[in-house]
Amino acid sequence: EQTKKKRRAAATLEYEGGKSIFPVSRVQRIMKADRDLPIVAKEAILLISLATEEFISRFAQAIHRVAEKERRATVQPRDCAIVVHKADEFAFLE
Repeated sequence: EQTKKKRRAAATLEYEGGKSIFPVSRVQRIMKADRDLPIVAKEAILLISLATEEFISRFAQAIHRVAEKERRATVQPRDCAIVVHKADEFAFLE
């Protein structure tokens, strides 16, 4: 029980206002690769980075819950498929 709490505490990232865990230059480079996209403001890049963090966090938590329900500590590819097929929030990934 305590090891689970320690793992969760270690996995939780502290949010610093106005910062993302993704390098702005990398996100900007990815966005510039799409020639249909107009010039994007730095504030928009930050918001896209933060939205991506939130998406990945929610997706990972949902996958983790599936593995926990099956009493496994290791996430498997089928857990991702289950989340995509069963959670409306991630249905667009099908």
